[in-house]
Amino acid sequence: MIPTPGPGLTIPAGHRLVLTEALRAPSAHNAQPWRLAALAGGGYELHYNHLDYLPYDPDDRDAYLAIGAFLETFELSAGRHGWRASFTSRFERHGSDLLVGSIRLTESRPGEPVDPLAGPAAHRHTNRCPYDRTPLPDSLWAGLQELGCGLVAPPAMARLVARASTLSWKDPRFVADLGRWTSADPRAPAGMTPAGLPLTRFEWAALRLAIRAGRLPAPVALAYSSRDIRLLARARAVAVLGAADLSAATLVDAGRRLLRCWVTITAAGFAYHPISVAVDRPETAPAVAAQAGVGVPVAVFRIGHPRREAPRSNRRALEDVIINSGSVGGR
Repeated sequence: MIPTPGPGLTIPAGHRLVLTEALRAPSAHNAQPWRLAALAGGGYELHYNHLDYLPYDPDDRDAYLAIGAFLETFELSAGRHGWRASFTSRFERHGSDLLVGSIRLTESRPGEPVDPLAGPAAHRHTNRCPYDRTPLPDSLWAGLQELGCGLVAPPAMARLVARASTLSWKDPRFVADLGRWTSADPRAPAGMTPAGLPLTRFEWAALRLAIRAGRLPAPVALAYSSRDIRLLARARAVAVLGAADLSAATLVDAGRRLLRCWVTITAAGFAYHPISVAVDRPETAPAVAAQAGVGVPVAVFRIGHPRREAPRSNRRALEDVIINSGSVGGR
């Protein structure tokens, strides 16, 4: 089982700042599956809490992407505050607990260069609002390609998302995930809340009714998915991040690259919105891979210049993700 929450060892103030900022990392449904155990030597064990497993994510793709995004956010935050971060992977499963590895902070040497994305990373967040038609700079697209992205024509991706969404809304696992991780409480520390989902009061009520229904017939499912389909079809660009396979280590690396993609977009003054349902479905994922020219598609996101700023989604407090190091040692 996952080690129980506990105070563990005292966390230095400098570490606390970096770790707290690392909790701003993105995760599917804002599930935030990472857990940390302080070690006597000053490092931290990084765990994936399988109790935050998504039934609609049977390969744990989204979970491992989130772990990778956490690691990259941690590293960029460390550089921003004068620290150097390191990670040693282990990938050991014990019941519902997956020990991913250990992370450590050491003070940077004077004059040590800082990753150019360290500053923009502090401002990264998803924007699900409509975008305008401002063209993407060539340099932005070149940077995304270097990180392993392929470009798909927005109308083509919208058609794939329409098919995938129709299939997904008929799948009880997909609806159950939304039900578990959607909350009308604006103060909920995890999951999708009104702050993170730009829905009208009517749209929010309709979503809750759909979740209660458990599954939807195809015409109704298509209607519920129409907003994302419309946003995709009108997008200036749609990117697909690829990976070599779906192994844990490969997906963690892909999560790190995905985070760098999104910070690169932020640094250029643009926004992104992940809409990955078409890579969740085996019926549509091969077409996504073929159109994007990637091996295994692991994430899809639209890119554009935002018409307005979007609020940040909530996060758990650091104390809520610290687990008892003594319990870890007793596995």
